[in-house]
Formats: sequence, structure tokens, C-alpha cells
Amino acid sequence: METLATVGYGHMYPATLYGHIVVTAEIVVGMFGTAVMTGLIFVRFSRPTARLLFSRVLCLTTYNGQPALMLRVANERRQPMVNAEFRLGLIRHEPTLEDPTLFCFHNLTLQFSHLILFPAAVTVRHLIDERSPLHGVTPESIESEGFRFMASVECVDKTIQVPVRNEQLYGWQDVRFGERFVEIYGDESDGPRRVDYGRLHDTEKA
Repeated sequence: METLATVGYGHMYPATLYGHIVVTAEIVVGMFGTAVMTGLIFVRFSRPTARLLFSRVLCLTTYNGQPALMLRVANERRQPMVNAEFRLGLIRHEPTLEDPTLFCFHNLTLQFSHLILFPAAVTVRHLIDERSPLHGVTPESIESEGFRFMASVECVDKTIQVPVRNEQLYGWQDVRFGERFVEIYGDESDGPRRVDYGRLHDTEKA
């Protein structure tokens, strides 16, 4: 036990069997306690923070002449992320004869769902056509059917090669009809292109 715990060799001060048992238990508990605390601290501080931001609202307007649902995702890190995967889902009330309270899930197809390199900010779009669950949607219908949206992004921090992920939930009241996101990229003619993260959530009339 002394060799395992590195408590040092010397006189066996516990004078009874009970004393030896107590000291042995203290050594074992102390060793396991140190190992557990080391693991917890390592896991806590080795996990990278996501620092991936979603816009607070969704915009439903036209893109290149076609209706589209849009959201904006930003990367607050100083370096770009790699292998970014974007997903957007819809939950809405679809009652059936057996269950009038049923809510159904739909995966919304994105204009692009994968980026090799994730820059400062991108606008993710779901183009609405006849096959889209959002075809013919109106402000009244999304409220009456209790629309909810789920967005997620997962990418890899190329510095430590660890995946990071973040999610965002939206309600029907977060959809802005006839609005679009304002431009947040500045002019690059006078140097490196700048991004105004303070306008990430701002919209304007389309």
C-alpha cells in the first residue's frame, strides 16, 4: 500500500489492525478522488466553446424570384471552421383521426447543407416549392398550426480537431414575412473584409 500510494517508507505508525484499515481506506479514497477530479477538470476545460450564433428570427421572402425561408448563422471564432453541416427542421400540428393532438416532424431541404470552410457568417435558405411543407404558408396558417423550427450546425475546430455544435429553436412568432437580413459584410476595397456581428439579427423590408 505504501508503494502504491507513494506515502513514503518509514515506521508503521498505526498501532492496531483497525488503524491500518483506516489509513488504507484513506489512501484508496484519496487516490480515486484525485483521479476523478483530474478527469472532470480535463473534460470541463478541454471542451471547446461553440461560439456559433443563430439569428433570433427567420425571414420568409423571395430569393431569386422563389419563396424561401432564411436564417443566418455566424462563426465568432477568429479562424474559420471546417466541414460545417447545417440542418433545419419543422414541427407542426397535423391532427389525425386517431390523434387530434399529433405534431409531425419534417426535415427541410436546404439550398446548401455542407460547407468545406465555414467563414464568418452565412445565410442558410430553404427554397419553397410544391414539395416543401411550407408551400402556401401564410402568417395565419403558421400560427394556427403551431409551427416550430429547429436549426442546428455542427463543424470541426481545425485547431484542436474537435467537433462543435449548437442548436436554436424558433416559434411561429419568430418568422418575419416579407423581410430579409441586412448586409453585415463591409467593403473589402480598403483592406480585409469586415463583418458587423452587431447587425446579425437585423432585418429590413424586402
